[in-house]
Amino acid sequence: MKIAFIGPKWNEMVNAYPSLGLAYLAAVAEEDGHECRIFDFGLRPQRSLEDEVQDVVDFHPDLVAFTSMTTSYASVEQTARMLKEQTGVTTIIGGPHATTLPHETLENPHIDYLIYGEGEEVFQDFIRAQVAGRDNWGDMTGLWYKEEGRVIDGGERELIKDLDALPYPARHLFELNQYPLYAPNGEPMLTVLSSRGCPYNCSFCFKGIVGRTYRQRSPQSIADELQHVLDNYGVRNFYFIDDLFTIDVRRLDQILDHFIERDMDIRWRCLARVDRVTPDLLDKMYRAGCRQIHYGIESGNEEVLKRTAKHIRLDQVRDAVRWTEESGIHSKGYFILGLPGDTTETMEETIEFAASLDLSEAMFSIATPMPGTQLWTELLRKRPETRYNADFTKSYYYNSYTSEIAPFMNVSEVGDDVLSQMAMQARQRFLEAKKQRMYRQSFGDTTGDLLWNVSQVGPIRRVGSALARAGLFGTFRRTKSQYFGAAQWS
Repeated sequence: MKIAFIGPKWNEMVNAYPSLGLAYLAAVAEEDGHECRIFDFGLRPQRSLEDEVQDVVDFHPDLVAFTSMTTSYASVEQTARMLKEQTGVTTIIGGPHATTLPHETLENPHIDYLIYGEGEEVFQDFIRAQVAGRDNWGDMTGLWYKEEGRVIDGGERELIKDLDALPYPARHLFELNQYPLYAPNGEPMLTVLSSRGCPYNCSFCFKGIVGRTYRQRSPQSIADELQHVLDNYGVRNFYFIDDLFTIDVRRLDQILDHFIERDMDIRWRCLARVDRVTPDLLDKMYRAGCRQIHYGIESGNEEVLKRTAKHIRLDQVRDAVRWTEESGIHSKGYFILGLPGDTTETMEETIEFAASLDLSEAMFSIATPMPGTQLWTELLRKRPETRYNADFTKSYYYNSYTSEIAPFMNVSEVGDDVLSQMAMQARQRFLEAKKQRMYRQSFGDTTGDLLWNVSQVGPIRRVGSALARAGLFGTFRRTKSQYFGAAQWS
């Protein structure tokens, strides 16, 4: 059977890295001998949907499998309609949107089947049944379908217990050199998933696919996959996109031992909670190749932070960022503006808090209540008439910093204009504070502050920048490399 996997467009944003979800499904299908191709429409957002669909039509698939976030589902609807009209091909969908709104999704006449929750085992059973010519789906848990126009609830399949049993993602089906995910030194980077699930219940986060049960791959399996990527793709930079890469310290310690004992020539980054790192652990992570950690910090106001159910404190944030930078690892902080309870004053606190931290990077996004999250539930409580619609394609919860953002379903205590303006200002204020710290580290606190203040005068600033670029301030240039360059990554 020929299977086309489609990652849809979602407005103007380029997919930064390949979909591991599609790659796992394709790998499962390839194990059964099927011919698979992945079409990532989000890789070239400016290319017309008609041209993208034509590529799929030319492949002559027997089955088209979609994944979809709520932000990209409108594109799935258009694509499914075009494919049905041109080929009549069987379609199936999975992913966050399908799991959050299964009935609404299957009511679309151009979507035939739906996988609810974690997909690999359900998908494998489905394609085996398709090959066998089976058309009775009543006992296939996790598969939703239609019968005489009625949506049939297929329930939810039990979560996969042994993640090591899954094949490595089918990375060979992507145009890997086209994705804009790079290490700071310019080398290509690939994503890896070492665990699934998260027991926490942060208000802005969706858990519907992999659940709240934390499941882990073995350290041996993880190290073997990285070696496989090194040997087959020549890539040595990795991004662990687990929600909780550092939560199980004993397991993490074993993973680090594998990296160190094998003397693997790798560099990597990961996501972590500020309450799950220590100085000793961070030092060992550095020795094992870690060069950047991304922390979800969210807010600089204690009360707003409590409402997110993140269960962290601001003092833990300060300690974790300081320890991380002292270990030689870059730290990146994620902040959300416009959370429930946020006012102009509380968002000012968040921006000032971010600016006070010795972070290497900071990202400021706007709170968006996605279906399936606690934020969405709270929104429905206040506005029960709220429904999904195609406008979700405009829900830019991320911040590109190059154009003004229109908040989508604002849940804060301020107006859209105020929220948009603060989101645009936040990053600039963080960068200015970061540069001021660079001056203080280069020239001392007193002289550094003086030179920083002088450097803000337009003509002097331009001359100073030229001198710095010319190398006349050696210490300044070394500090600038530490703050802004790639020296620590290699």
